[in-house]
Amino acid sequence: MDNDINNKIQGFLQYVFEMVEDMERLSKEEGASSVCPNCGTTYAGFKKTGKIGCAQCYSVFRTQLTKALVNIHGSSNHKGSVPQGMNGRHSGVVIRRELAENRLLLKQAVDNEEYEDAARLRDLILQLEQEGGDGHGDEMV
Repeated sequence: MDNDINNKIQGFLQYVFEMVEDMERLSKEEGASSVCPNCGTTYAGFKKTGKIGCAQCYSVFRTQLTKALVNIHGSSNHKGSVPQGMNGRHSGVVIRRELAENRLLLKQAVDNEEYEDAARLRDLILQLEQEGGDGHGDEMV
Protein backbone atom coordinates (compact mmCIF):
# COMPACT_ATOMS: atom_id res chain seq x y z
CA MET A 1 0.00 0.00 0.00
CA ASP A 2 2.75 2.46 0.97
CA ASN A 3 4.65 1.50 -2.17
CA ASP A 4 1.59 2.34 -4.27
CA ILE A 5 1.22 5.75 -2.61
CA ASN A 6 4.93 6.46 -3.04
CA ASN A 7 4.71 5.53 -6.73
CA LYS A 8 1.74 7.85 -7.22
CA ILE A 9 3.49 10.72 -5.44
CA GLN A 10 6.63 10.13 -7.48
CA GLY A 11 4.58 10.03 -10.70
CA PHE A 12 2.79 13.25 -9.78
CA LEU A 13 6.03 15.07 -8.97
CA GLN A 14 7.60 13.83 -12.18
CA TYR A 15 4.57 15.13 -14.06
CA VAL A 16 4.86 18.55 -12.40
CA PHE A 17 8.56 18.85 -13.27
CA GLU A 18 7.91 17.71 -16.84
CA MET A 19 5.05 20.20 -17.07
CA VAL A 20 7.39 23.05 -16.11
CA GLU A 21 9.94 21.89 -18.67
CA ASP A 22 7.23 21.55 -21.33
CA MET A 23 5.92 25.04 -20.59
CA GLU A 24 9.42 26.49 -20.94
CA ARG A 25 9.99 24.61 -24.18
CA LEU A 26 6.58 25.50 -25.61
CA SER A 27 7.00 29.15 -24.75
CA LYS A 28 10.15 29.15 -26.90
CA GLU A 29 8.54 27.25 -29.78
CA GLU A 30 5.76 28.46 -32.00
CA GLY A 31 4.61 25.40 -33.88
CA ALA A 32 1.25 24.59 -35.45
CA SER A 33 1.20 21.22 -33.66
CA SER A 34 0.88 22.93 -30.28
CA VAL A 35 -2.24 24.92 -31.26
CA CYS A 36 -5.74 23.57 -31.83
CA PRO A 37 -6.81 24.68 -35.32
CA ASN A 38 -10.47 24.75 -34.26
CA CYS A 39 -10.41 26.97 -31.17
CA GLY A 40 -6.83 28.29 -30.95
CA THR A 41 -6.10 26.73 -27.56
CA THR A 42 -2.41 26.03 -27.04
CA TYR A 43 -1.09 23.12 -25.05
CA ALA A 44 0.76 25.57 -22.82
CA GLY A 45 -2.54 27.35 -22.22
CA PHE A 46 -4.24 24.07 -21.35
CA LYS A 47 -1.49 23.19 -18.89
CA LYS A 48 -1.77 26.61 -17.29
CA THR A 49 -5.57 26.62 -16.91
CA GLY A 50 -6.31 22.89 -16.91
CA LYS A 51 -9.15 23.49 -19.37
CA ILE A 52 -9.53 22.19 -22.93
CA GLY A 53 -10.98 24.65 -25.42
CA CYS A 54 -13.08 22.28 -27.57
CA ALA A 55 -13.65 18.64 -28.44
CA GLN A 56 -10.99 18.72 -31.18
CA CYS A 57 -8.32 19.60 -28.58
CA TYR A 58 -8.48 15.99 -27.38
CA SER A 59 -7.27 14.82 -30.78
CA VAL A 60 -4.71 17.59 -31.24
CA PHE A 61 -3.17 17.09 -27.79
CA ARG A 62 -3.74 13.31 -27.58
CA THR A 63 -0.08 12.40 -26.99
CA GLN A 64 0.44 14.99 -24.26
CA LEU A 65 -2.90 14.21 -22.57
CA THR A 66 -2.22 10.46 -22.55
CA LYS A 67 1.17 11.05 -20.96
CA ALA A 68 -0.40 13.32 -18.34
CA LEU A 69 -3.07 10.72 -17.49
CA VAL A 70 -0.46 8.00 -17.08
CA ASN A 71 1.62 10.25 -14.82
CA ILE A 72 -1.33 11.24 -12.66
CA HIS A 73 -3.36 8.03 -12.52
CA GLY A 74 -0.78 5.38 -13.38
CA SER A 75 -2.78 4.32 -16.44
CA SER A 76 -4.45 5.83 -19.45
CA ASN A 77 -7.36 3.38 -19.15
CA HIS A 78 -10.35 4.21 -17.01
CA LYS A 79 -10.80 1.47 -14.44
CA GLY A 80 -14.02 2.68 -12.88
CA SER A 81 -15.37 0.99 -9.80
CA VAL A 82 -17.22 -2.20 -9.12
CA PRO A 83 -20.54 -1.78 -7.30
CA GLN A 84 -20.80 -3.28 -3.84
CA GLY A 85 -23.34 -6.02 -3.25
CA MET A 86 -22.72 -8.04 -6.39
CA ASN A 87 -23.21 -11.23 -4.35
CA GLY A 88 -19.72 -12.66 -4.74
CA ARG A 89 -19.22 -11.63 -8.37
CA HIS A 90 -17.26 -8.56 -7.29
CA SER A 91 -13.98 -10.42 -6.75
CA GLY A 92 -14.18 -12.17 -10.14
CA VAL A 93 -14.64 -8.88 -11.96
CA VAL A 94 -11.71 -7.33 -10.12
CA ILE A 95 -9.46 -10.34 -10.78
CA ARG A 96 -10.30 -10.37 -14.51
CA ARG A 97 -9.57 -6.64 -14.71
CA GLU A 98 -6.24 -7.10 -12.91
CA LEU A 99 -5.36 -10.02 -15.17
CA ALA A 100 -5.97 -7.97 -18.31
CA GLU A 101 -3.97 -5.03 -16.97
CA ASN A 102 -1.07 -7.20 -15.82
CA ARG A 103 -0.95 -9.08 -19.13
CA LEU A 104 -0.56 -5.75 -20.91
CA LEU A 105 2.18 -4.69 -18.48
CA LEU A 106 3.90 -8.06 -18.98
CA LYS A 107 3.95 -7.56 -22.75
CA GLN A 108 5.38 -4.06 -22.32
CA ALA A 109 8.05 -5.32 -19.89
CA VAL A 110 9.13 -8.05 -22.32
CA ASP A 111 9.15 -5.58 -25.23
CA ASN A 112 11.34 -3.24 -23.16
CA GLU A 113 13.58 -6.15 -22.07
CA GLU A 114 12.73 -5.56 -18.41
CA TYR A 115 12.93 -9.22 -17.53
CA GLU A 116 12.84 -8.92 -13.74
CA ASP A 117 9.57 -6.96 -13.96
CA ALA A 118 8.29 -9.47 -16.52
CA ALA A 119 9.01 -12.39 -14.18
CA ARG A 120 7.27 -10.63 -11.29
CA LEU A 121 4.24 -9.92 -13.47
CA ARG A 122 4.18 -13.51 -14.77
CA ASP A 123 4.06 -14.80 -11.20
CA LEU A 124 1.32 -12.32 -10.29
CA ILE A 125 -0.73 -13.38 -13.32
CA LEU A 126 -0.41 -17.05 -12.37
CA GLN A 127 -1.52 -16.24 -8.82
CA LEU A 128 -4.52 -14.24 -10.07
CA GLU A 129 -5.51 -17.06 -12.41
CA GLN A 130 -5.48 -19.48 -9.48
CA GLU A 131 -7.65 -17.09 -7.46
CA GLY A 132 -10.44 -17.35 -9.97
CA GLY A 133 -9.48 -15.53 -13.13
CA ASP A 134 -10.91 -16.90 -16.32
CA GLY A 135 -7.52 -17.54 -17.90
CA HIS A 136 -8.39 -15.47 -20.97
CA GLY A 137 -6.67 -12.17 -21.70
CA ASP A 138 -8.87 -11.14 -24.61
CA GLU A 139 -11.50 -9.18 -22.71
CA MET A 140 -11.20 -6.05 -20.65
CA VAL A 141 -13.84 -5.35 -18.03
